[in-house]
Amino acid sequence: METQWRCKRCRTLLGTGRGMRLYLRYKEMQYILDGSDYTVVAVCRNCSTVNECSGTSDALQSQDANR
Repeated sequence: METQWRCKRCRTLLGTGRGMRLYLRYKEMQYILDGSDYTVVAVCRNCSTVNECSGTSDALQSQDANR
């Protein structure tokens, strides 16, 4: 199952969760976080809002549901 991590302010796509991995991609750069013990802080490229994501794709889904 795929989940999307979006900016809490403008809804720009910041990353995609697939299983235990979080994929972050912008232009030519791609990062893959593997596992369940991580915290990622990203500044939105469109509105400069600071966004935070922790844990697995399940955490992504629950954070997105709260918005």
